[in-house]
Amino acid sequence: MSTSHTNSTQTISFSISDGIAIPYIGRFWLLLIPNTLSLICSLFVLFHFLFDSTLRHALHNHVIIVILIVCIIAELTTIPFMMYFYLNGVVWIQSPIFCMIWKFFDSATYTTVPKLVGWSSMERHIIIFHSQWISTKKKRFLIHYLPIGLIVIYGIVLYGVTTPMNDCHRRFNYKSVYCSYYSCIYDSVTYSLYEFMSGGVLSSACIGFGSIFLIVRIALQKRRLQQQMQWRKYRKISIQLMFIALIFFVFYLPPILLAISQKLGVPSNVGADYNRYANLFSSYIILLFPFACINTLPKLKTRIKKTLHYFCRRRIPTIVPLHVIQERLTASQAKREKKTIS
Repeated sequence: MSTSHTNSTQTISFSISDGIAIPYIGRFWLLLIPNTLSLICSLFVLFHFLFDSTLRHALHNHVIIVILIVCIIAELTTIPFMMYFYLNGVVWIQSPIFCMIWKFFDSATYTTVPKLVGWSSMERHIIIFHSQWISTKKKRFLIHYLPIGLIVIYGIVLYGVTTPMNDCHRRFNYKSVYCSYYSCIYDSVTYSLYEFMSGGVLSSACIGFGSIFLIVRIALQKRRLQQQMQWRKYRKISIQLMFIALIFFVFYLPPILLAISQKLGVPSNVGADYNRYANLFSSYIILLFPFACINTLPKLKTRIKKTLHYFCRRRIPTIVPLHVIQERLTASQAKREKKTIS
């Protein structure tokens, strides 16, 4: 066996301090409770978006449905993997393949969600102000369905190809998050800049400008046309976007702005502590997303009551009086005897 191959599979036995004051057990609970609640909320919202025909056929909900599916994937894979690490101090499965799978899911979900939200911010302008662009099946496929599909496929293909690249024989540390692994393609300054611009900067610009300009356009158009458009429906669309955009303004946009400033000449040590905590809480983008969507569900209280009533009715056994059971048994026995005689 070659020396280079031996080095590529060699592991590091020590752990590296990440400079965050919150202990691992604290980080575990900071993920366990929100992830549990978020998963329940994601399934609840996704169920109603899929099985309510009105919500399912609304074009602005299609991208939300896809994002919810991506969130559920993250809530069942990368976040539990992270919780296991914080609880035990070591990765769940100590193998290079698992480390790369973990990194793939994390990169694909974390970067796909902002891209989809950015596209959603721009698409709402089309739905509200340029509905003629999606008036036919062909136009809807090209302008509505195709971009959503391409964004998802792009994330899967990109990180499916780049994540396994380990030609530099980078070693795995099973006592560190993601095994301290990242693809050697990031050693390329050109590729790192491309991913940063096409992912972080472009997504942030679409979310920020798209959401703010949407509110401004709706307000101006409403005043000019004097309530001639379906403002109640458009208000729900814009409110939904505002709740979602607020999450990204808090958890996603500041680290991107800091990274831009550092690429423009600000020393890299500026904001280093903030970046550590921003990375720690970056999962909250996915964890809070379902709650931003649930507020816009019509008749939310009724839907919650029906769901709780359904599960409570299934779990609570029905109490049947003893005399009713005896009567049923007697009737069943008489029926069997009658069949035997005949």
